[in-house]
Amino acid sequence: MPVEAAVRGSPRDWSFRDTVPMENMAVDEFTVEVDQDAVRRARTTTLRALTSSAWVTLVGAGVIAGLTVVLVSLAGPVGLVNAVPAVLLGASGTRSLRKVRELRALWAAQGVTPVAMRMSPAGLRLSIDAAPDSIFLPWAAVQGMRLVSRLGRQILVVDLAPGVGPGSPGVTGLEHPDVQRVLNHKVMGVKGLRTAVRVLRQPVPAIDQALAGYTGGRVRVR
Repeated sequence: MPVEAAVRGSPRDWSFRDTVPMENMAVDEFTVEVDQDAVRRARTTTLRALTSSAWVTLVGAGVIAGLTVVLVSLAGPVGLVNAVPAVLLGASGTRSLRKVRELRALWAAQGVTPVAMRMSPAGLRLSIDAAPDSIFLPWAAVQGMRLVSRLGRQILVVDLAPGVGPGSPGVTGLEHPDVQRVLNHKVMGVKGLRTAVRVLRQPVPAIDQALAGYTGGRVRVR
């Protein structure tokens, strides 16, 4: 499908051609860029929420430990029964803070990939945080894309054709550990290659039309 950029028309004359800025275009390629600032804001919000949750757990552990001391002074050793939940909560909060530090360091090292996906007559190329442009799927390996909603946010998920795996003809990148994790386990209730719609610089209808153009209408966003 030759993909061309066009001068924007009126808002009522919206089309796929009108939504593709020239800088997103290459020869026969449709590029979906990432709003990197939006990703950074989302990561900051996530880290703050995880940190707050960990500290709430640690404060709870401290309160229970304080009550344990009071109960021991009033009732003797029997009051030590409350020490168990205090220790468990304290350990949980400490682990959570350690995971937050690890996640912050991981995201700082990875940065933010500038492109979520590229489409061409040959197939679909996808990025993950750990390896931009690392996944390539011939169109025969792509069953479709679907929109799912989680916690009020829309997520665009790529569905692989039945039987497609790391060793399938023309497929690369599915063997990456991070890819295997999302393919085989639900993350936030969703299994599969995904990206948050809110961080994409192309609207979903434009992505849908590009998919249809490259695949003769077989692969669409559902």
